[in-house]
Amino acid sequence: MRILCATDLLPKSDAAVERAAVLADRLQADLMMLHIVSTDSSDQSLEDRLQAGLTQLTARARPPSWKAQCAPRLGILPGNPARLILDAIEESKARLLVLGPHRRRPLRDLLEGTVVEKALESRKCPVLVVRNTPRGSYKRVLLALDSSSASISAVSAAATLVLTPDTAAQVVHVYEVPYAGIPEENVANLQRDSVRSIRNLLERERTYLSGIEIRVDHGDPSDAILRSVEQYQPDLLVMGTRGMGRLRRTVSTSVANTVLNDVERDVLIVPEGSFVDRAIPVHLVASRRQEHSLQ
Repeated sequence: MRILCATDLLPKSDAAVERAAVLADRLQADLMMLHIVSTDSSDQSLEDRLQAGLTQLTARARPPSWKAQCAPRLGILPGNPARLILDAIEESKARLLVLGPHRRRPLRDLLEGTVVEKALESRKCPVLVVRNTPRGSYKRVLLALDSSSASISAVSAAATLVLTPDTAAQVVHVYEVPYAGIPEENVANLQRDSVRSIRNLLERERTYLSGIEIRVDHGDPSDAILRSVEQYQPDLLVMGTRGMGRLRRTVSTSVANTVLNDVERDVLIVPEGSFVDRAIPVHLVASRRQEHSLQ
């Protein structure tokens, strides 16, 4: 297991570094901390900024700042952050990318996309965006699921990375009414079938997940998920996403990105197909996907 934590070394990223260390210790994972020095124009020379960044990164990974048992590998590179982070995921075969909240630049984000958006579009691995200082492992987890293959990846990632039999967890499933005037009996059937499908998904992933409460809501998915976050007050929200192309991003925003911008919790976003528990034989994974395609 390899975890990549990309940090800009600003205070807002401290929680992400600490969470990456907590996860690395618990999962006995190989942790790499990466800092990218932008090559945009600056009064300070690139060489000086690289040296300053390396000094700061090294200090961050040593006591007293570093409290974890794992010893992270350190990397510092000049260039475009998004491109180099994606290259690092590919080269290291990281199974999780950990980031702090990004600095919002509305026009540039709209045209170029954020690092999170580009990482999700690449579908290389799940992305954990950390906003809150960790106090041990996650205690309360909310999973936003449907019966799609994106949710298969989300449940697999959550079960491997953050869930344990002692975690308090809840599922919210949001459905949209297919058409106006649909009979109430048909709506009830849709709800029942959805809950059954999600229950089967949870049980196939880990038997202890079969007892998780599943709440059903309807309407706009983003609004419904945010309502559930407000009600359940989780430490972590887990979502699957099918991703979207760059052109669509200029006119629309995915549910995952909408929720990510509005929620003040940590969020684990799992692109479809980006995570498979490698302890599970490949033929069983293929069987899972076939079963869900038939539901």
